[in-house]
Amino acid sequence: MADRSPPADISSKAIDQLPVQAEVKDALKDIQAEVADAYREGFVEMVQAIRQQASVLERIQTTLAIMVKHLDPKLEGQLPAAVRVAADGESPDLASAMVIADPVGAGFTMSQADIAKALGINQADASILLRAFKLNKDVECAVVVRPGGDQKREVVNYHRRTLDRFRDLAAKPPSGLDPSQRGALKRVGAKLGVSA
Repeated sequence: MADRSPPADISSKAIDQLPVQAEVKDALKDIQAEVADAYREGFVEMVQAIRQQASVLERIQTTLAIMVKHLDPKLEGQLPAAVRVAADGESPDLASAMVIADPVGAGFTMSQADIAKALGINQADASILLRAFKLNKDVECAVVVRPGGDQKREVVNYHRRTLDRFRDLAAKPPSGLDPSQRGALKRVGAKLGVSA
């Protein structure tokens, strides 16, 4: 049957098996106890530091959200996750949100859903046409945040200039669109008041 003794007991037994004097064994056990105590204290300090950092980051997020609300209310809902209050069940981790929201720090803060909402169109149609217009590959309009095995799985952030580019392309679309793309274009054109 396996020995289920705590690790300290196991190492004490190992020390007892050493062919050295009793004084040396006692010294080794004292060192072992000091190391275990230092490890426990260090672990507790690390956990406390992590909790303090999480608390500070949460206060920073709340402060930024309040500032945005008072300085320019129309920006609410259009900002990256890093500068909004984390909702219940969401991580308030400012750093990871910042990386996802704008990995190159150049204003690529809009998701596909944000594009659809800003244009007042269906998200599925926005998805179809963003790819049909190749805006997801346009370096002036988009940046790939997380590559995927195919275009449907990759995560792309868009710059605000994508909205104007999208409207222009909806009015003067490229040739060679397939039936589903033409259907999406027809629905979007009606919403945007443009005819292709």
